[in-house]
Amino acid sequence: MPTVAITGAAGAIGSVTADVFSEAGWTLALFDYGDENGQALREQFPDAHVYTGDLTNASEAKNTFDAAAADADGLDAVLSIAGGFSMQSAMDATQEDADKMMDLNFQTLFQTARAAIPHLLDREHGFFLGVSAPAAEEGGAGAALYAASKGAVAAYVKSLDQEYAEDGLRASVLYPMGVVDTPDNRDAMPEGDPETWIAPRELADGMLHLATRSRRGHIKTLKVHASAS
Repeated sequence: MPTVAITGAAGAIGSVTADVFSEAGWTLALFDYGDENGQALREQFPDAHVYTGDLTNASEAKNTFDAAAADADGLDAVLSIAGGFSMQSAMDATQEDADKMMDLNFQTLFQTARAAIPHLLDREHGFFLGVSAPAAEEGGAGAALYAASKGAVAAYVKSLDQEYAEDGLRASVLYPMGVVDTPDNRDAMPEGDPETWIAPRELADGMLHLATRSRRGHIKTLKVHASAS
């Protein structure tokens, strides 16, 4: 069975994605931050390999992915889902705000890629995915730092796809083109209509589709919309 590594696996999108890949017969290597998230993943996915640590830290990321590759006898796909969101005026944003956004969105992906891609290159057909956002292309009033961090994600993943294509690696960027229907978003936007938001299951199904393409049908970017958005 192929193995998928998923970061941010305890989150609303990550946990649904783990369900989808498990249903498709993949072995799971699940990553998140903190003992509480790790315990929740072990209870929800008792057959999975579960790891906790700080993926902004190069040595922790390397040690964790090395362990996952050893435990699962290799990695076939890595989905870098971990990330975060915040809003602040572009001119009121602090250095701390900038560091936090880049850590949550870009550094987690960057260190994940550095740690995981050597293992993916051991396969003939490894796959790596990053999650960006419409703001990466369009910008966002009140969300300049988020937009910048997601722009870095997209540019880096697209560069990986070009740099390692001849080595058999495929890399894709997923763009949720709107609000995702998560518990946090429902709490933050009680006036919104979740029926017009993107279902996490649709994102997860999209990731499985991307991960299972052949070299002759590689999809480099996937934009997922809710039909009412």
